[in-house]
Amino acid sequence: MKQQIISLCIQVLGLFFIIVSHAHAQWQSQYYRDHPLVGKIFSTEAQQWITQTQLMQTLHEKQFVLLGETHTNPDHHIGQAQLIEQLISKSNSVVLVFEMLSYDEWSGFRLPGLEVNELTDKLKQTAGRWDWDIYNPILQLQVEHQLPMVGANLTRAQLDKYSSGELCEVARNNLILNACNVLNEQQQQAIKQLIFDAHCEYLPMANTQPMMQVQAAKDASFALSMADEQAQQVVLIAGAVHVRKDIGVPVHLQELGYDVDKSTVSLAFINVQPDKNHVSDYFGSSDAAQQFDYLLFTPSERNQDPCVEFAEQLKKMKQSKTKH
Repeated sequence: MKQQIISLCIQVLGLFFIIVSHAHAQWQSQYYRDHPLVGKIFSTEAQQWITQTQLMQTLHEKQFVLLGETHTNPDHHIGQAQLIEQLISKSNSVVLVFEMLSYDEWSGFRLPGLEVNELTDKLKQTAGRWDWDIYNPILQLQVEHQLPMVGANLTRAQLDKYSSGELCEVARNNLILNACNVLNEQQQQAIKQLIFDAHCEYLPMANTQPMMQVQAAKDASFALSMADEQAQQVVLIAGAVHVRKDIGVPVHLQELGYDVDKSTVSLAFINVQPDKNHVSDYFGSSDAAQQFDYLLFTPSERNQDPCVEFAEQLKKMKQSKTKH
């Protein structure tokens, strides 16, 4: 009997290690895989953890599905692809809308009918500053299901005009938004603060105005590209700040006349941090429910404070200028 118990314990322990190994194997980002929040999904409305099945029940009901990412985290793109694949299984039509592509530069390339490597090459030619290899899980779905693939962004030349204040209106066919008037003063200030923080306080607050104008123009453009589609479900792939309900694309969809509470769902993929074990740790005094509907936590692709990296980059730039 004792030997049988020992044998059973060994089998259970072996199974445990297989499960753990499998769980770790699914993650591509190497940092903080053992973090207690990794792989968990949080509903900000219900204020509780939910299953992916519960999440999909909501996503299937919405016309606009906004998936916010950290661009450089491969696990975010794998997670996005998994959700999109489940949407496809029940939806008559799904359109993918990408922040990484400008509408004007990609408008004639909706259904390319290419192999993945050919599509990736085309994307690199069109929008070469993005690492398209990391988006492979989504591109595989596009190729397999021939999903319309729409550009959401503005061109660099267009963004310069919004930055300078020369332009305010953003148009997409018969739809128009005045990006200068959609956000109120509080919302504009919130974006300025995010820009200030993202530049680790090296950028003077007074210099955030042009960048805030660009952010508003981008979000207006994203919303217009989504609203211009006649699909059952339109999925936006964009940075997490763009999908925020309080200052991002949903605000502009509301301006276009949509009831965002009924038509829109916003999900952010969140990089875990070693010293933050609770949802509130990632939002401080801010209300997570005002920003996103759902949070999905993943390992991180970086283990260094971004402001430390930013300071090192500035130092190298100064040294380079000194040498020249």
